[in-house]
Amino acid sequence: MVSSNSEVTSLSSANTWTSDVSRRSKDNDVEAGIPPNSASKKSETRRSRDVLSPGDKNAKDLDRLLVDQFELEDAYRIKTNRIPENLSSQSLQGNETLSLPDAGASQSVVSKVFTNRSTGGLSLPPDGGYGWVCCGCLTAVFLCTWGASAGSGIFLAYYLSTNAFPGATKYDYAFIAGFSVFGGQCFAPTAMILARVVGFKPTMSLGVIFLFAGFFLASFATKLWQLYLTQGVLFGLGIAFVFVPATTILPGWFLKKRSTAFGLSLLGTGAGGVIYSIAAQEMITRTGDQRWALRMLAIVCASVCAVATLLLRQRVPTTPVGFKSWKAIKEQIDLIFQWRVAKAYKINLISLWSTFALFGYNLMIFTLSPYGLARGLSSKQSSLLTVILNAAQCLGRPSIGVIGDRYGRVNITVVLTTVLIIFLFAFWITAHTFVQLVMFCICVGLCIGVGNVMNIVLIADVSGAEDFLPAWGYCNTFTSPFLLLSEVIAQALVSSKNQRNPYLYVQIFSGLCFLVALILILLLRETIVRLRFGEALNKVERALVEAHKDPASSAESTNELMLKHAFYSRYSQPKVSFFFRRMFHHKKI
Repeated sequence: MVSSNSEVTSLSSANTWTSDVSRRSKDNDVEAGIPPNSASKKSETRRSRDVLSPGDKNAKDLDRLLVDQFELEDAYRIKTNRIPENLSSQSLQGNETLSLPDAGASQSVVSKVFTNRSTGGLSLPPDGGYGWVCCGCLTAVFLCTWGASAGSGIFLAYYLSTNAFPGATKYDYAFIAGFSVFGGQCFAPTAMILARVVGFKPTMSLGVIFLFAGFFLASFATKLWQLYLTQGVLFGLGIAFVFVPATTILPGWFLKKRSTAFGLSLLGTGAGGVIYSIAAQEMITRTGDQRWALRMLAIVCASVCAVATLLLRQRVPTTPVGFKSWKAIKEQIDLIFQWRVAKAYKINLISLWSTFALFGYNLMIFTLSPYGLARGLSSKQSSLLTVILNAAQCLGRPSIGVIGDRYGRVNITVVLTTVLIIFLFAFWITAHTFVQLVMFCICVGLCIGVGNVMNIVLIADVSGAEDFLPAWGYCNTFTSPFLLLSEVIAQALVSSKNQRNPYLYVQIFSGLCFLVALILILLLRETIVRLRFGEALNKVERALVEAHKDPASSAESTNELMLKHAFYSRYSQPKVSFFFRRMFHHKKI
């Protein structure tokens, strides 16, 4: 189906099929980084090799690969791409045929996502070429958005330990810290809609302005409301408007190597937390306050994101709908916000799980440095804890994705959430020296990002291609208000009466958040196993009916079907014992 150089097949109507294929294939080969001469030499062999039909084994393999790594851009392409009705199987040379799946249910997911909207030509990603430049740009975007947010614990620790803004309470600073995470989640659907209306580059450019203004104006803030507006609201808007459109670029460039590309880009969050934590703490130490540290972040983050915006390029450009037609804009809004998904049990389970997992994550990120100060560590040692935690995430986040693909996303989420509960209750509460806390940061950093990494992939797994966009929008909208309050609750739980460990209740609450998240993900696992057993039972029952009708069927095959029927019927019972058996059944989920 796809040649060794990831060249792309294009299809057209019968009368102009040959010329159109030649022209579009050359364009796609140049786009993939293949020289025109090389592309023309391979044009003949492409005809016989690039065959995509619903029953093709390679098509099924690519379908399975795409479904396992489904992204937001794929969901948009499914909604907007179409195959012209007049296209069908075309005769090539002799017995060679080039097949297109029907526009109905038989059409493969790959065809739905990568079919050119206007021409009906199949345009598969090159899995390389300029895509690696885009991968580097996305890594830089992660580094300067969520990476900068991960390093914000340094500023929270500084604000709490000084009287930088007279009259401000610890709850004010907690709200400001929570605004960045809240904004990145809450405004993500808005950023996605705006990118479809005006284009991804104008949206990212607006985000760069927000990012720069947030940090730079915060450095001149003299009143608390100014800090709320700048380091809180503007920074959160900047994260959403830069980060969300950038993530839609990579799926167009990668299919077989998509997990590798996204795994590399995830390094940016941990690396950003390390770099900005060290740089901000050093700047605060040298200058005596936070102002030049904020200006440094403004200049560096905005500059890097501006360069990334310039270099990012869609492989198959989409045309923004613009502001001329309200109907077209409303269609984009309706793609994201369909409240019928709020009635879906599985989507609500994931939304609740994501809320508690990210809640516990934010408690850790923003509390670790102040906790170190409370335990008698120096400012430098406390900031190093945040650095080490983020450094461990550089390895942990990509590894979580890879292991999840191999052993099952839900399975790995269950395991890592259980490990986190053990670490938080058994390790964090008892750790009080610098060395102990360093080891704790390394252990927790390897798995604390499970909520961030698994959030979107679990939504894709559970919702399916058609409902992925509204499920994603609902999950972000549902989760974001709770994240705004995470650090506020943490500060409320700090007990000044407990001189030995004022953050004890925060640690317990963080562990309980992950405990609730574990219960929710186990409920999701039971639901998925039950539904799969139900599907398998229906399939076996249909096979048994066919076997009874067919006199040629052997008794051995019928007995095998009967055993399967008994197994699935037994495990589908609504008894409490079988509920827990399904929950912990050894199956890749």
